[in-house]
Amino acid sequence: MNKNKKIFLVNAVISGFIAFFIADFCASGTIAENPTDQKYVAPEFFVILLMWAIGFIFGLITLLKFPSEQFRVFAIVIMWVSIPLGLQIGMVWAIWANESSVAYAIQEVLVEQ
Repeated sequence: MNKNKKIFLVNAVISGFIAFFIADFCASGTIAENPTDQKYVAPEFFVILLMWAIGFIFGLITLLKFPSEQFRVFAIVIMWVSIPLGLQIGMVWAIWANESSVAYAIQEVLVEQ
């Protein structure tokens, strides 16, 4: 295994653990109190893992097709940038899901009256 692949693999393992812990922390409701008995109150934050996997695959393909030093850095940057991108998408998705559930609850209350 050459130097580029080892560096990419080490970064993949480290960023994968970080992506998992961030996704798990956000999906379980962060440090706020959880009024339900569910472990994951916001499972839409698992999109972070999906985005990390897409970044990993894209970086791996880039590394295998272009094994030069510049593309190694590019592949690693893509993999790391996919984590905050997934966090942003998860936040937007959670806000949208919360707004739609609140709107649905309001509609149900209005219909009952």
